[in-house]
Amino acid sequence: MSFEMDRVEKGKEEGENSDLYSYDASSNHKANNDRRKADLCCCACLPKRYLVAIMAFFGFVNVYALRVNLSVAMVAMVSNRTAKYANGTEYTVSPELDWSPKLQGFVLSSFFYGYIITQIPGGWLATKYGGKNLFGCGVLMTALFTLITPPAARCNVYLLVAVRMAEGLFEGVTFPSIYAIWRKWAPPLERSKLATISFSGPFAGTVLGMPLSGVIANSFGWPWVFYTFGLFGVIWSFFWFALVTESPCDHPKISKEELDYIQNSLKEDKPEKQVENIPWE
Repeated sequence: MSFEMDRVEKGKEEGENSDLYSYDASSNHKANNDRRKADLCCCACLPKRYLVAIMAFFGFVNVYALRVNLSVAMVAMVSNRTAKYANGTEYTVSPELDWSPKLQGFVLSSFFYGYIITQIPGGWLATKYGGKNLFGCGVLMTALFTLITPPAARCNVYLLVAVRMAEGLFEGVTFPSIYAIWRKWAPPLERSKLATISFSGPFAGTVLGMPLSGVIANSFGWPWVFYTFGLFGVIWSFFWFALVTESPCDHPKISKEELDYIQNSLKEDKPEKQVENIPWE
């Protein structure tokens, strides 16, 4: 009898222990889920390093659209066009700007006179002032100069050349500065993936910018080619400065898991050596 009672009591204890273990497992599982949900804030499911990559992609889309739009708008600026009177009669409208082919080539090439100057200084400036700030300012200033392109073209062709050179100067820092960003944001095993996302922007910007420029120029007039893309660049800059930080540890919304992953993966990298004098020889 006592043997049977001992076995019953033992069964009860095992049942209670099993319930306790089940409760502990479910509690731990719930706690883990709550922690994951707490980490997923602002752009849930999207790691912040990929947010930086996507924003960089659209930044390059903007700067390349700003670069190529003049090539298409130039056709509308210097060519005759056909218009219609109210009664349907067609007539020819003279071009707004009477530029020779040689002068057109000079205007189109002026962008690269500025662009080539800031390629090397851009890397030094990104190291000194931060890649995020330099990249954002490069896109923003290029967009602002694009917005004043129509009045500059109507005022004086050489003023337009100066504006395009200024655009080239500011756009020239974008490529060097993005490398400074990935130096802090990209884990070694994901650098090629993150860089590929951002460096796809120039191709997308060229493919989208040229046909859209033609549609806009034909529908609303050539000045709106510059107003439209310039406005997009200004809007992008607002989101860039609001959502992107210089390094992961400065981001207020990054999860602890992602921050630890990035920092630990970069920990084995050799520390940078400050180069005070450039070894030219």
